[in-house]
Amino acid sequence: MLTSINSTNQLFANQNVSTIETKKNNENLVESVKSEQPVEEKKIQYDKYGHTYLGGINLGRSLLADKFSEEDVVRWNDIAEKQGPLLTVFDRICFPPSSNLPSGTMSMNFFDFMYLVEKGDVVNPQQALSATDAKQQVENGNWSTFFKHTTVYGKNINAAEYMKSIPMIQRIYEMGLVKPNGGLMTSDDITSLLQQKKDEEQKIRLDRAHIYQVEKPVMEMNTSEKMKQGYRNSI
Repeated sequence: MLTSINSTNQLFANQNVSTIETKKNNENLVESVKSEQPVEEKKIQYDKYGHTYLGGINLGRSLLADKFSEEDVVRWNDIAEKQGPLLTVFDRICFPPSSNLPSGTMSMNFFDFMYLVEKGDVVNPQQALSATDAKQQVENGNWSTFFKHTTVYGKNINAAEYMKSIPMIQRIYEMGLVKPNGGLMTSDDITSLLQQKKDEEQKIRLDRAHIYQVEKPVMEMNTSEKMKQGYRNSI
């Protein structure tokens, strides 16, 4: 008797389990879609000077703000306000003496810089260095000596703590963020890359549309012929 199960009750139990699982799957799908959505436009604001604001924080003239999360912005802003190691690195490689950039050139935005570095993808393959060459660039930069003599708000920094950013500095060279003249990519460079990516994506969409228009008649003809053949076979 204990092993006997009422088939009707079991059927309802299975239906309930199926309903619950379906509901959970739908909820997971919604959450997945939400996580892939870009930052809502209404959260991003601009002032009359062209400065971008997200979560009430001024991001300067960021070009990639639509990709940021508010949590990241708060963290990066804290680094900027406290003059953390990554801001020191950013300031040093933005406009090194060897870059010889024309006056009026706008540096890469710090928040854009943090986003790209933490994402870790190669930004410009043409400028990207191998791990060996990137390591050599870091050694040529004498970062160890630089950190030993760096001060923040008039006080010596904890050089050992700042040295932990060395692997990240090497990665910057591997990503192609540094130009041949030794300076960090500028806002104009980032704008150019974004436009290039946009053009490439547009070309892909047009190519796909063209291929579809060319192949559509053939696909329709093949489908029609299969239907006719199926009908003949059924006779």
